[in-house]
Amino acid sequence: MRLLTMNDTPSWIVCQIGAREHYAIPRALDRDGKLGRLITDFWVPPSSWISSLPKTRRLRDRYHPELPTEKVEAFNTRMLAFEIKQRFLGGSNWELVIRRNELFQKLAVSRLKSVANSAIPTTSSIVVFSYSYAALEIFRFAKQKGWTTVLGQIDPGPREEQIVHEELKRVGNSISHWQPAPEYYWKEWQAETELADRILVNSTWSRQCLRDCGIPESKMEVVPLVYTPSNSAIRSTKETVRSFDAMRPLRVLFLGQVNLRKGTARLLDAMRLLQNEPVELMLAGPTDMDSNLWKDLENVRFLGPVARSEVSRYYLDADVFILPTLSDGFALTQLEAFAYGLPVIASRNCGDVVQHGKNGLLLEDVEPETIANAIRNFARQPISIGQGSATTFGLSELSAVLTGSAA
Repeated sequence: MRLLTMNDTPSWIVCQIGAREHYAIPRALDRDGKLGRLITDFWVPPSSWISSLPKTRRLRDRYHPELPTEKVEAFNTRMLAFEIKQRFLGGSNWELVIRRNELFQKLAVSRLKSVANSAIPTTSSIVVFSYSYAALEIFRFAKQKGWTTVLGQIDPGPREEQIVHEELKRVGNSISHWQPAPEYYWKEWQAETELADRILVNSTWSRQCLRDCGIPESKMEVVPLVYTPSNSAIRSTKETVRSFDAMRPLRVLFLGQVNLRKGTARLLDAMRLLQNEPVELMLAGPTDMDSNLWKDLENVRFLGPVARSEVSRYYLDADVFILPTLSDGFALTQLEAFAYGLPVIASRNCGDVVQHGKNGLLLEDVEPETIANAIRNFARQPISIGQGSATTFGLSELSAVLTGSAA
């Protein structure tokens, strides 16, 4: 399927908050000579004044050496002032996200106006890409100018929220601090999808969820996430253990957001079923859940948020990675686990990368009994996949899909 059908060579403008996928979309376009410019919230090269400020470590990731700085337009001062102000104003997480998205769109449209007033490129050859939930005003302006619009859908949309809401009702409101998005958040998203000429989703699961919400399948294209193994994965070595007992239990790793959406409540229920078996679960990541859920489980270790520099240690210490997610746009941790030679037990509600019996096990459903049985089966017959086994969708493949040069 060709994403574009224009005769002239398009110039792409990518509007992006954050460093999502390490700027995979603009990097792929630039490699193919199609990137006009990247409009983003922060751009922090090593020489930037922001790098010298205290408590800005995370902002130092807002840069990639493969992207020419002359093609990047960022709003460092405005966005930094916004973030500082929000710390004093407070408010809910949703209020902060929405205000940030609104400000970014306002600033991005101001830059798009300067593009519209310039002589090059010609109006018909401009493609505007923006990620979901921060695209509405950008697309409204682009459509006024006759430009092509491409939406990068970062998750399975409102269907995912319904799934989490159903899970909250199952476990009880006191278990999690999760809150649904405001109604108008989804109304604006619906308007984004209507204005988009094409919608990129990261998995068939996301496409199915969007289709259930009434998005035409003909508008969507599945584009897996770009993944490049880290240096620590490439250089590391991993021990393979074939049998487990009380002295050396099966070490199961969950790394990510410890919340209802990721299936954590069901995973903990599965660990209750495995209390008398040689299995240990390591839960690594931030959580919005009640810690009493695992405090009485001796076979569960809650590690809390883990620094990126420490991630390799936990992958190498584990025997299998588990992802019983109720819904994920893709779940890049699957590929990260493969890169460290770690097989994966995963649900079917995410990116389709696990080959059952070859590099891991696929769960038929996400019931606690099913999860527990999968862990038992792995303990009886461990799967060895070797390091560097991640299925990588690279920049060249992404560029081919974006620019319509794929076969």
